[in-house]
Amino acid sequence: MRNLLVTLALFGTLALQAQGVISVIPGVPVNGVPTTFVLSPAYPPVGPVTWDFGDQSAPLSGGTVATHLFVRTGSYLVRAVYPYASAIGLPATVQLPIRVADRLGPAAPFTISMLRVRWEDGRTDVSVDQGFSPLVAFADLKFEGTGLLQAQWLVDGIPLGTFTKQLAFAGAVTLDSRRAIPLPTTDLGEHLVTLRILAPQVAFQSPQIRYFVRVSGGEEVPRIDTVSPAVVHPGDEAELWITGRRLDAGTAVSFGRDIAVVAPLRFTGPGRAVAKVFVAPTALAGSREVQAFNRSGRSRGPARVQVVPPPPGTSHAGMASVRSVPTLPWPGRGEAQPNLLRTLTAFFLLPGGEEGRRLFAPPKP
Repeated sequence: MRNLLVTLALFGTLALQAQGVISVIPGVPVNGVPTTFVLSPAYPPVGPVTWDFGDQSAPLSGGTVATHLFVRTGSYLVRAVYPYASAIGLPATVQLPIRVADRLGPAAPFTISMLRVRWEDGRTDVSVDQGFSPLVAFADLKFEGTGLLQAQWLVDGIPLGTFTKQLAFAGAVTLDSRRAIPLPTTDLGEHLVTLRILAPQVAFQSPQIRYFVRVSGGEEVPRIDTVSPAVVHPGDEAELWITGRRLDAGTAVSFGRDIAVVAPLRFTGPGRAVAKVFVAPTALAGSREVQAFNRSGRSRGPARVQVVPPPPGTSHAGMASVRSVPTLPWPGRGEAQPNLLRTLTAFFLLPGGEEGRRLFAPPKP
């Protein structure tokens, strides 16, 4: 008789397993934290799924996904019962034994493992009209453990207020700046936004995103589509031919911190211009996103410039010769003024220091 009961129990267990599988998120349910159950049925259900969470709460009728909040720790048997088309007799039943843990018990230290700051569309820069509201920034965090997050939204280094949020167990959360003072859009120009985490302490520097406030009702921002040549070398002085949209005399371009524009743009036709640049000898290899901006706003790309090391055996002096005092655009005047940094770079750092000194020496009387 005993062997018969063991055999029947074994067949019953196999039958329950064969009728589907229940997955639980998170893997270890926590007291006071919503738990999600997902039923993967062996047969297509032809009616609602009845969920019994084993904690004396009322059964739930719904679909193959259910969320439940356990209010006490302990062991429970979760059941999902569903009707299926080829059923003969009782509906299919799937069971899952679980253990609900106490979130105040042993747990990992409360830490922030990832922080991403973005705008709603996922980009890291945006242009808005003066007075635009509301401008909202978002932050995606991944954390471990349970604790209290304390943070500040900053614009140009100025905090807009401090907020706290209780984070339980481990997971991911998205925050936004709606809790803080609205991001200011009254001052024209570029502004930097970041989320400063005060607690817990983090070992990384918070990333920054940008927004550009343009004249309200202004024209569309300029854009750079192509750059030729698209490859430069450290120490180069070159003319880059650019094509784009809405390029005019009020447009300025930027190729990154280590590629200086040494003369005003020269326009050769509608949507076409020439930029004279100098690549710092210390520029690291990699891609640079080309930016264009005027009073209407700023755009990035899609054009890019690639910095690659010079061919072996080629010196900077053999690749580019400097024949005049380097210049940079003078903001708002359309003039060019001497660039002291470039002059000192050529004087002290370029190969052939004597030649550099001779080129930049004052003329003899």
